[in-house]
Amino acid sequence: MKIRLIILLTLFFLLVHINVTLAWGREAHKLINSKAVALLPDEMNAMKKWSDYIGEHASDADVRRDTKVDTSEWPRHYIDLDYYTEFLNGMMIQDKNQLIAIYGEETVTKMGLLPWATFEVYNNLVQSFMEKNRDKVLIFVSDLGHYVGDGHQPFHTMLNYDGQLTDQKGIHGRYESEMVNKYIDQISGAIKTLNVEYVADPLNYIFDYLSISNSTAPIIFNADKLAYKQAESHGSSDYYRLMWFRTKYTTIDLISNASGVLASLIYSAWVDADKPHLTELN
Repeated sequence: MKIRLIILLTLFFLLVHINVTLAWGREAHKLINSKAVALLPDEMNAMKKWSDYIGEHASDADVRRDTKVDTSEWPRHYIDLDYYTEFLNGMMIQDKNQLIAIYGEETVTKMGLLPWATFEVYNNLVQSFMEKNRDKVLIFVSDLGHYVGDGHQPFHTMLNYDGQLTDQKGIHGRYESEMVNKYIDQISGAIKTLNVEYVADPLNYIFDYLSISNSTAPIIFNADKLAYKQAESHGSSDYYRLMWFRTKYTTIDLISNASGVLASLIYSAWVDADKPHLTELN
């Protein structure tokens, strides 16, 4: 009985830790994945019966990261685009090997591997569709959704990922978890229905939305400063109310776009796999 209690307490504290460190928060990642499945075209309707699974497993990548099940997982959740001179000059080298040749593998890994992790999972999904392997399809769709979701969180695309460079430390969690969780019902009700399209160049597509996400960060940084100035606190209900008031439409757009992008990538992977009959997945 004593051993069982220790195990239960250990699992409890582990789950608490995981929930605190999840990007966008577990509920937002679940929302992104579920909404994306709902957006898939009629010819992929068979996927919709797996919507609950894909939503529930939207944060598996974070669990692997935080429990260190996969020690290589951590840098796959972000990329500090503004570290690279090329990005600051209005372009970005998309070839990872080319970047490594310039900056070194250690630096490129430290600055984050999110776009290439996303592209890798996309290719794995194409292969899984070709193999008609249902279990792999569900795993890779869930993971693809997670990385796409991370890519639409601006703080996953920059050096100042937690406000540590602008005296706003803690903004990452305040925004993506605390605030979003408080207003998740409003976000869910306001998600926009976006068109699903075939993506001919997935890696370029990924870098495009990462750049857009990065560009929205000043809105959130400014909202944090103004909310703190008015509320004189970072943890009060007034702070979060003001933060939501000033970032509401940006946040809804980011999460809506994440769902639309994910739906387009799932659809494109299926097309690239020559549109296998989804009822034949086993």
